[in-house]
Amino acid sequence: MISRRNFLKIAGLSSVALGAGFTAGKLVGNKKSVYFAVHGFIPADEQVIANLVTAFKNKVKSNSKPVVISTSKIGEAINRFDLNSRKENFTNSGTITYRLKRLNEQVGSDIIVSDADNSVYSLNNLNSAFENIRSGLKNRKADLLFTAEYKETDLLTSLFSSENREVVIENEKGLVDRISLDSNYKNIFIEGPQGKTGLKIENGIARVHTSTCRHGICKHSVASGVGNIIACAPNKVLIKIV
Repeated sequence: MISRRNFLKIAGLSSVALGAGFTAGKLVGNKKSVYFAVHGFIPADEQVIANLVTAFKNKVKSNSKPVVISTSKIGEAINRFDLNSRKENFTNSGTITYRLKRLNEQVGSDIIVSDADNSVYSLNNLNSAFENIRSGLKNRKADLLFTAEYKETDLLTSLFSSENREVVIENEKGLVDRISLDSNYKNIFIEGPQGKTGLKIENGIARVHTSTCRHGICKHSVASGVGNIIACAPNKVLIKIV
């Protein structure tokens, strides 16, 4: 049976409206894989970053040497914070990646977290460490987009993983869809608590063209390479390239 997306494409329709529920993409997830991530719009404050790294490390319990990708000088401190947060009883050995990107304009600070079972945690389900950090960010302006990711992938998943880049779209209810970055779609709408976020995929680039949140900071970001992320904390939407 032809998929809904292919049907629309063959029919020549340029608009695809994705609902808030789970799609077939959810079925391809491997439950043996472990994933946890923190995404945050945060101020350029080393103490905030240190607190996020510590809470993240206590959650994933791994002393693996991290990869740090940063466009800000403050990112140089992340390796130090990670080293200071290591503990002898941390035994997990997955990969850790930190990303720090300076925003083009200030927005309200906030954080969201996700794992293999929950694409975007409810803000009421954050553990105490992240709740305390989030409370401390209230009414503060953000200068940076911070991401910390932890991944463990079993051998079978590694052997059969696709080499093609995909756009993974998530909202607060879970995985919305996985779409090849080689596809071209003018309008993909993702439901969120503040309305619909509009996404465009064209020529190997994903970008948000419509945002219902106040600042619309997600409209100033593009994603084209593996690991690139577009996040809208107010609408609880994550778009990432894998």
